[in-house]
Formats: sequence, structure tokens, C-alpha cells
Amino acid sequence: MRLIMVALAAAVGLLLADAAGTWRAGAPARAHADAALATERDRRAADVDTLTGRARTLRADVDAARAALALGEGEQRSVTSALGALEPAAAARPAGGPGLRVELVDATPGQPASASPGQSGQSGGAASGERGAGQLADHDLADLVNALWSGGARAITVGGVRLSPTSAIRTAGEAILVGFQPVASPYRIDAIGDPARLLTALFGSGAGRRLADGHLAGARLRGTTAMADLTMPAARVTPPRLARRQSQ
Repeated sequence: MRLIMVALAAAVGLLLADAAGTWRAGAPARAHADAALATERDRRAADVDTLTGRARTLRADVDAARAALALGEGEQRSVTSALGALEPAAAARPAGGPGLRVELVDATPGQPASASPGQSGQSGGAASGERGAGQLADHDLADLVNALWSGGARAITVGGVRLSPTSAIRTAGEAILVGFQPVASPYRIDAIGDPARLLTALFGSGAGRRLADGHLAGARLRGTTAMADLTMPAARVTPPRLARRQSQ
């Protein structure tokens, strides 16, 4: 029995010695594997940090783009609102409402002005292609229009042509041009606003007083009428243009 116990102890000792030797032999491999795992862990952690930073940057870019878009939309609404407020003054929209109608005619339609003494080759008439003394002068028409503006007119047409801030009233040959469109006798001026105030402003002006007294050279007043409702088209205006920076 004792021999058996000794044999068993010897066998266990041999097994333990062999196991210890095997463990010592595998230690370098295990150390290498542990080092490789640690390196991989550190690399993955660095990748996670990089991706997290990129995600934060992208979120910041998205937030900045959204803020810029909101700002751009706000500026666009502001510009659109400002343009909308300016359109009535720029005559860019049709207009309507009560107002005053003024009608006048050339004093002597088609009658040329008398030539000044000493002119040769003239037989008492103005040169062909010029307006005569018996016809309304462009500056007198402009003075009447300006009087209506000063009386609070919100919109004015002359001969059906809507006036804008850039409209000019001038003579070209035998015709008066209103915004580059010719108008002829009888001349009808429509102004939207308070009729009484417009009438007062009209005949309170120098040209209006001369017209009322029959002393406005080249024109006679046919009449004035307070209108309950006048309608006017939009003027021919140049649409606004936005400057844009050219891409490089």
C-alpha cells in the first residue's frame, strides 16, 4: 500500500513538473498575444475618438448651415417686405381709389408759333417738327403734375400713362412724351388721392392759377371732376437686379 502511495505521488509530481514546464514554455507567446491585444485596443480607442471628433465637427457644420439658411431666409423676407413697401411709390403695382380728373386741351390745336421778327424764309410759322405757341408746353404739364404730387397724390396717369419716379415729361418734335410714350390733346390727368386736397393744390400752384385764369400759354382748361373710383395700371418699371459675386 505504501508503495502504491509513493508511486502515485511520484506520478503526480511528474505531471506537475511537466505542466509547469509547458507553462513556462508558453509564457512568451502569451505575452506577445497580450501585447497585440493591448495595441489593438488602443488603436480602436483612437479610432473611436477620431470618429467622435468628426461627428462633433459635422454636427457643428450642420448647425452653422441651418443658422445661415435661417438668416438668409430672414434677409430674403426682409428684402421682399422692403420691396413690397416700395412698390406703390415706384408705381410697380396697379392702383385704385378716389381722386381727381383734370382735362385740358391745346389752345389752338396744330397752330404753330409765330416766327420772331427778322427770320427769313419763314411765313409766320414755326419750323416743321416743333410744337407751336398754341399748344401745351411740356414744362407746364410737368408743373401741373408736380402740383398734384404735392397735394398728396398716390398715383398719377397722364393720357393713360402711369407715372413712376423715373418718368420724364418732355417734348420730342411735335409730341409730348410721358415716360417715352406720346400723348396728345385733349390731355387727361388722373390723380388718386383726396379730391378736395388735390384740387386745392392744383389751383394753388402757379401753373394751376394761370390755367384757371385762362392765362396758361398754349392750353385751356376743359374741366375738373372728382372721381369716386379711379383705376390705374402699373407703370413700366425696370425690375431690380441683384449683384452676385462670380465664382472663381
